[in-house]
Amino acid sequence: MTPVPVGASAVLDVVVTPEMTVRFDELGPVHPVYATYSMAKHFEEAGRKLLLSHLEPGEAGIGSALSVEHLAPSWVGDPVRVTARCAEVRGNRLTCECLAVDAGGRVLGRGTTVQVVLSEEAVQARIGERARLQQRTGSGDVLPDAR
Repeated sequence: MTPVPVGASAVLDVVVTPEMTVRFDELGPVHPVYATYSMAKHFEEAGRKLLLSHLEPGEAGIGSALSVEHLAPSWVGDPVRVTARCAEVRGNRLTCECLAVDAGGRVLGRGTTVQVVLSEEAVQARIGERARLQQRTGSGDVLPDAR
């Protein structure tokens, strides 16, 4: 990984869609607002945008830690800007501070992400066989002999 300067940032702009609202697999729809887990995904994506330009050939980044504090609601159709800012690089770990704000500048949430940079070979060794099995079956189902 090439050096990521502390303070470097990446921005992800999204518009809240019905798919980003609070819906649980078993319980169904709960609230028609931007879900905390959607915000978490967007924090991860913004952090990854920052990391990608610093990966060297043969390297891959994987998520390692995530924290989210959801402070205010946002509704379907509302624009949200997520910013990931490099807070620390320690060895092969990139920590980003993340912030989600609405069009008026109101803070919707904040948190952190940590990504670990490994060789693509190391990542494939950890996830490769199971991923190959899932690609062959065309689903996320785990086959009985997949470990």
